[in-house]
Amino acid sequence: MSVISSLIGRLLHQASYYLSHKGKNTLLEGSLNVEATQTAVLKTLFDNIAGSENANKHGITSDTTLKEYQKQVPITDYEYWQSSISRQQQGNDFVLTKLDCERYQPTSGSTSKIKWIPYTQAFLSELDHAISPWVADLYQQYPGVRKGKHYWSLSWVPSDLRNKLTTSINNDLQLLPWWKRLFMAGTMAVPESISLAETSDESFFATACYLLSSRDLSFISVWSPTFGLSLLEFIQDHKIDLQQTLTQGHWPDKYPGLKNIPCPRSSESANIMAQWNGKADANFTKAIWPDLALISAWDTSSSKIWAKKLHALFPHSEFQGKGLWATEGVISIPINNKYPLTINSHFYEFEDLETHEILTSWQLIAGQNVRPIISSGNGLLRYAMKDHLRVTSFINLCPCFEFIGRIDGTDLVGEKLSPEVAIQLINQFNQFDTITPITLIAIPAQSEKEKPRYSLLCSATATLIMSDKEATEHHLSQRLEEQLCEHFHYKLARELGQLGHAKILIKENALDYYAQHKIDQGMVKGNIKIEPLITWENAPFESKAAEPSTTGMESVR
Repeated sequence: MSVISSLIGRLLHQASYYLSHKGKNTLLEGSLNVEATQTAVLKTLFDNIAGSENANKHGITSDTTLKEYQKQVPITDYEYWQSSISRQQQGNDFVLTKLDCERYQPTSGSTSKIKWIPYTQAFLSELDHAISPWVADLYQQYPGVRKGKHYWSLSWVPSDLRNKLTTSINNDLQLLPWWKRLFMAGTMAVPESISLAETSDESFFATACYLLSSRDLSFISVWSPTFGLSLLEFIQDHKIDLQQTLTQGHWPDKYPGLKNIPCPRSSESANIMAQWNGKADANFTKAIWPDLALISAWDTSSSKIWAKKLHALFPHSEFQGKGLWATEGVISIPINNKYPLTINSHFYEFEDLETHEILTSWQLIAGQNVRPIISSGNGLLRYAMKDHLRVTSFINLCPCFEFIGRIDGTDLVGEKLSPEVAIQLINQFNQFDTITPITLIAIPAQSEKEKPRYSLLCSATATLIMSDKEATEHHLSQRLEEQLCEHFHYKLARELGQLGHAKILIKENALDYYAQHKIDQGMVKGNIKIEPLITWENAPFESKAAEPSTTGMESVR
């Protein structure tokens, strides 16, 4: 990289830091009086929706008080808003707010295959109130990111939706105001044009090429650490094609959807690929990205195992966990090694998970276990998230959180298992060096001859001799059943013959198997998060695990 290019890059980073620093100051100033800050956010929200169908339905005006608001608007979920969103998508004006909707962001749903979350300019501004202080803190806490290229993961969408959506859907920079995009785009390792690729596979290949060509890469931001691991696995599996592309500077013929996108060329990176033994390990990542200073990804709850695996592949880089972001809104961001509430973004309430009392953010105390409820500039009011948070500390008067897990439990026949139970099981089985447990799956009965049951999906490690796979599944399935039977309702369901025997399923491609199921359910590729406990819905579950001995309990055939 030339001296001039390096200088321009540093200037762009300096500009990005300057533009973001005000956001961090605003958050810290607001933390001195959280009630006043949040009251102002709520007033702005009322101003934006007053006069809409939404406001008229719930009796909201610009002068509505908090007490009136809580009385007139129930706690809601996506199904509550689904018909209004559909009518707004069809062109009806002023349904949810008085503002134009910039885009509808797809995400996976529980009862509906895809949820469409409206993104108005007011909502995008709320997200920027979280992004700006986070970016400023990154530049302050990790000086190494002040130079070189950055990679921000795309908001991946399934291939069959790409032609139906605007290009901004697949580009996270579109969350920022244009004047911030102007500066930050100049520091991006992967250009915006990648979002125009026709398929996810083409985007993935192009992303890998651009990252490999960016020898000065200093920062990687992905949502799930499993996405980062998948990217390295992809590079490993496509070594020859990537090496040839970097050498020749044009895309392979098998990726026609990339023909209108510039192709990177790097003889230096190609030479490193040529000498590489093909194993994606710490030696390779250090050789190809020597200046990588920071990786940002989820690192709590069920993501903890995968975050450690990803960081182990980049020992020369630091690692930072994410705050709590969802397509529906943002709750917390990393600031000063804590995860404070983004009090300048949406209006927040919280359900105490023990008392079920609804609290405002300024009523929280340390140690509480809560569920966030957000009201945002897209018109979705008192929208209950399915996340379990613990109040850990405060920055001034602003509460900080730890993400504990998803609230969604499973209850096929009354066994009542929680994500916390699943996390305990995953941690216990992670002690075996032959497997890496991924998720506990509740499997509904596929026919009248079957019984619902649970299976722990595991990835085979390099130490597992595949000829021993069946015996390992057999042995560990019995251990899994014993562990689950320590829970009263599960054991009762087994004794009553309502559930089949639990099984371990070991697959070499377990992560891909999990990810494909999530994609089939409408989840976007880059946002797939490994949940500790899921229900395998709307698809048959492949299970060729060995049948364990039942010691008096029937097994599923």
